[in-house]
Formats: sequence, C-alpha cells, structure tokens
Amino acid sequence: MSSDDISHTEEEYLEVFFWFLEYGSSHVKTNQIAEMMNVHPGTVTSMLRKLSKRKLIKYTPYYGAELTSKGKEIALRVVRNHRLAESFLYWLGLPWSRIHEEACKWEHVLTDEIATMIEQKIKLPERGPSGAFTPKRDGTVETIPTKQPLALFEEGSKVEIVEILERVILRHMPKTLDLQDIFEELEEKNLLPGQKLTIISVKTRMNVKIEMWSHLYATDMVLEDKSTKKINVPYYLVNMILARKVNSD
Repeated sequence: MSSDDISHTEEEYLEVFFWFLEYGSSHVKTNQIAEMMNVHPGTVTSMLRKLSKRKLIKYTPYYGAELTSKGKEIALRVVRNHRLAESFLYWLGLPWSRIHEEACKWEHVLTDEIATMIEQKIKLPERGPSGAFTPKRDGTVETIPTKQPLALFEEGSKVEIVEILERVILRHMPKTLDLQDIFEELEEKNLLPGQKLTIISVKTRMNVKIEMWSHLYATDMVLEDKSTKKINVPYYLVNMILARKVNSD
C-alpha cells in the first residue's frame, strides 16, 4: 500500500492515534477519538473498521484500537510533515496564531523530497513553534518527560511553558469561539513555549466536567510574567498548555 492510497481523512485519524501514543497511550477508545476529531462515535466506528481492514490499526469492538507498524509509519510521516511545515512557516515570518491551520494543509501533500529540503534549508530546530519535537527521518521522536498540563500546578508555582497542544475538544470551548480564536488569544497573551510565569491564583469551576484523559480540568488561573504583568488564563487555555516547574531566577 502506497501513501497515495491513503485519503486525507484516514491520515487525520492515524495522526490522532499518534498524538495519544506521544502522550503515553498506545490504546485509544472510540469515544476519545470522537472527541478529539469532534465527530459522532458512529462515524469513528466506521472509520476504525475501514482502517482495520487496511491493516493500519488493530481494532477490537467495544475495546478500542492501536496502530499497527504500517499505521504508525504513516502517522509519523503526517506528523513530521505538519511540524516541518510549522517550523518553515514560522521561519518565513507567518504569525504564530496562523501557523497551525496553514500547516494542516501542508501535512498531506509534502513529498519526502520537499520535506528534506525544508529540513536542510531552515536548519530544523529540535522543537517547532508549538514546542513539540519533530519526528526524525528514521521515525524516532523525542518527548519532554517532565511536562504536564498547567492545571496540575499549584498556586505559587513557577513554571515554563514547553508545549501548546494543537487539538482541543470543541464541545468544551465557549460556543462563541473557534480554534483560530484560541490560537490568537494564546499569541496575544504571549502564552507560548519558552515563557516563564508564576501562578498567582487558581480557581475551580464547578460547572465544567473533568476528564483526565483529555487533559480537561475545571480550572481558571491568573499568571504573572517577568514584568509582573497579570495574565488571566481561562480553563480552555489552561488545558492546552503543557509546562514544567522551574526554580526562581
């Protein structure tokens, strides 16, 4: 099976499997994929059966699925293309908030030749604009072992943002916002990888469902940057930000 035989939609599903794998879960349930893809569970079931027939995943009804070696190979290529495109677009000077959406178009069409040319041209950094590592040509990918969702840190903690999750569960976002609005808010507040902050206050929302597997926590925060500027961080941004604890300067 060549990569030309795989549809863009199938690649999107395999990419979601890889995201779960990257954050420590090789086995993924139907409802988890449905929420990450923002589609009906029945739609996911149909696709999982199709991917299973194509030997791209191992699927057990009512249990879930995981990537096969072939499925992982394709997922890695798509993720590599996406993150290479992000780094290239950042290098070109595209605003941070617009990079993800544009890279989503590139991830399905970059050839290995062009991907290699981009890598050589920009002297690829270890981590792209979102903070995630770019898979290497041999299929290996590094991770940051100490990162965790911002919501798990306590008041008074000093943290450094290391990665912005590029998927959100739309049903947990305010209905007045879309994903592009979220990226613009992150950029406007300078809640980007490398930023060091102090958590000034933490507030739990009683009306937001907590789902640990999806990094959803009912938490709002107020952060302070080095200039002592206060930054209000609502729960839907808290859940996209991965950070690590740092010592006081």
